[in-house]
Amino acid sequence: MQHFYISQSNARRSEMKRWFDQIFFWKGSDLGYAPILFSMVVIGLILFINSVIFAPNLTRVTAVMGLWAWVAVSVTIGALIMFVRCSSKDPGYIKTRRGYATDAEDPLLEIDSNQSNWTGNWSQLCPTCKIIRPMRSKHCPTCKRCVEQFDHHCPWISNCVGKKNKRDFFIFLCLGTMSSSLGCAIAIQRIWTLLLPVDSEETWIQHVASEHPGVVAFLLIDAFILLAAATLLIVQAWQVARNITTNEMANARRYGYLRGPDGQFRNPYNHGCLKNCSDFLIHGYTDDNEIAWPPLDQVARH
Repeated sequence: MQHFYISQSNARRSEMKRWFDQIFFWKGSDLGYAPILFSMVVIGLILFINSVIFAPNLTRVTAVMGLWAWVAVSVTIGALIMFVRCSSKDPGYIKTRRGYATDAEDPLLEIDSNQSNWTGNWSQLCPTCKIIRPMRSKHCPTCKRCVEQFDHHCPWISNCVGKKNKRDFFIFLCLGTMSSSLGCAIAIQRIWTLLLPVDSEETWIQHVASEHPGVVAFLLIDAFILLAAATLLIVQAWQVARNITTNEMANARRYGYLRGPDGQFRNPYNHGCLKNCSDFLIHGYTDDNEIAWPPLDQVARH
């Protein structure tokens, strides 16, 4: 009877944890930098509206400039929505027989080597989750789950990037780069035509910093976000075009399926730039089927 109540208590605790993870997208003990990034974007948006668009000591906004400014605001709001979606969405967690990853209180699950995704590659075994995971999957030590088509764990969204949320992450980077570029261009244009007072001994930069600190603060925040988003966007676009993940690029020597019979690097999942990109944009992920490459078990034997 005591064992029954303990099991019931563990089940209720696990159920409450799953509900908590669904409600609060910055889940778990490791918040990462997601709250910081979210706050920076919101603060930047407020500064842009108050200190760039509606600044009383700047020239009046023209109709064209006002249109572009509100486009930038709309894109930024879209980026925030995608940010929340990336942080809260299941990146492709591989379920166990119980429907979710095991924890320390769950009994060990028996590994069945006859599962359909078993290719004879022992790196597919996850000793933590007690499962046989598909190729290209990896156990994330931060999330404590195995993720299908694992790309990387991004601390800026406090979530993994994998098969089910990589397209959302890519769209988030596109929107972030676009909104930051527009905001930076509009802010610079607004202060570019500022004239110094006749009797002023300040330089133009000193005048801007003293008279328009909100614009300067916005440009600093915006420059950081633009640099980070644009860099990640370029890297992700390059990898999507070649159907390879960040994890595979960083650990290519560890994975036998990324080496040919001669031991040289080769990517069996690269179906050409056009198909890789079209599959990613249409389906949200790229196909893992190989074309014109030897079976994975043969590669592993070499």
